[in-house]
Amino acid sequence: MRNKIIAGAMAVFALFTAAPHSAAADIPLLTWERGKEQNIVLGGYTDQASWKIRLVNSANNALDLASSTPNKDGYVVYSIILPNDLPTGAYRIETLSKKGETNVVAGIQIIELAYFDILRVPIQLLILVSVLIFVLSTLSTLRIRRYEEMSYLQAKTEVSLSPAIASFYRLRRNAVSGVQRSLFKHVIKKEGELFHKISPALWSLFPIATFIFGAYIGIAAGSTLGIPNIPIFLFLIAAMIGIFDPYSGFTAATGFSILQTMQGNISTVRSVGALMAIALAWIAPGLLASIYREMLTKENLPIRLHKYLPLIISALVAGAVFYSSELLLVSLLDRIGPLVNTRIDLPIVVGITFLLKEQIQIMVERHSLLTPSNLEVKTIRLTRIISPRALIVLALFFAGVSYIWTESIWFAGLGSLFFVFPLLLLQVRFASPKIASLARIPRNILIESTLVTALSAGIFIYIQSSPFDAIQKGKLILLG
Repeated sequence: MRNKIIAGAMAVFALFTAAPHSAAADIPLLTWERGKEQNIVLGGYTDQASWKIRLVNSANNALDLASSTPNKDGYVVYSIILPNDLPTGAYRIETLSKKGETNVVAGIQIIELAYFDILRVPIQLLILVSVLIFVLSTLSTLRIRRYEEMSYLQAKTEVSLSPAIASFYRLRRNAVSGVQRSLFKHVIKKEGELFHKISPALWSLFPIATFIFGAYIGIAAGSTLGIPNIPIFLFLIAAMIGIFDPYSGFTAATGFSILQTMQGNISTVRSVGALMAIALAWIAPGLLASIYREMLTKENLPIRLHKYLPLIISALVAGAVFYSSELLLVSLLDRIGPLVNTRIDLPIVVGITFLLKEQIQIMVERHSLLTPSNLEVKTIRLTRIISPRALIVLALFFAGVSYIWTESIWFAGLGSLFFVFPLLLLQVRFASPKIASLARIPRNILIESTLVTALSAGIFIYIQSSPFDAIQKGKLILLG
């Protein structure tokens, strides 16, 4: 009984001694991950518009938060993108009035990045969406007649190979022939000609070697961490292989997928989406850069620019597509691994690899012209940009990515529709404009794509100033 009385007296004493500090107990305590956009909402004060909101550490070093426009109720969303190298630990949110008065409104615990949520990293979300819009607007431009023909030097198919190598030769030829007719099928065949001109045996066996290499990457990633643990050097080498031969990049992705599936790492929507993102990183840079190089050479450019500008733009496209694919991959993972999305050196290496491949292509073709009997001019007419089967796969992919990002089935369907609609228009056959006034306006693949992308960037800037949190703004950017 005496113990109970003593315990009760101590509780009453603690209650009274804590009373002077009750104001501090009203301050919310928040946990923020660095590397993401973080938000805090304040409102209900007439002079709030004149305040400055700051994130302050124990040494009184401050970072300012950007304010949005007020909503209809007068509330303002203050935002800050925490740097990746911001020291972890205890911080506080302070308000600073015009008179210099400060007030602590929240306590913040900064922790390391747990996983990459791209909706909370607006700059990189803008890069990813802008590259996608640039590519889609370019593909829609390719429907006009100026771009519907592609010509290139092709090594003659009559080659003499040993029976063992000849079987692999037929395997690759039949595999590509089985792809549905589209622009990308023709580009895969065209880009594979570099190795074919060097050696038909190399052309036949290289996809087998890259399949084994992709399987090795799957083993190196391990069975515990899987995709997030891919060694960055091997990831880059596979992308460089795809620059030289997109089909070999595809076989590397196939080998990797099989090994990861055998280890039990591919069992969720996230993991399937990550596999497709890896395939994009190893295939798409070379394919899309080659398309830009081919089409830009058909533009009416000054003589000095005609030699270098298509190559430079194409190399930039290769690097940008690789970087976007890497961002997409990291956004689909549920944990952090060696793949670091903020490294700019990897896309630069990919762009330089494309320039190197183009120089090798020129030298090989010059050497091949010494024996013109072994070459023939291949001309193809593009009547379809993308096949219906690929369109269905991309629609499902966009839906899956949207669902992972937003965790909303409704938004997944809506996001997929927004991204797939331009691809549906690509099913329309090439035709000249029916409006006479439009027919007189010269079209330019680079200018049109740049204008559309700049418009999307303007929408992004407007959305960033709106009174919404990071997730809401990210969803609006996707739909915008």
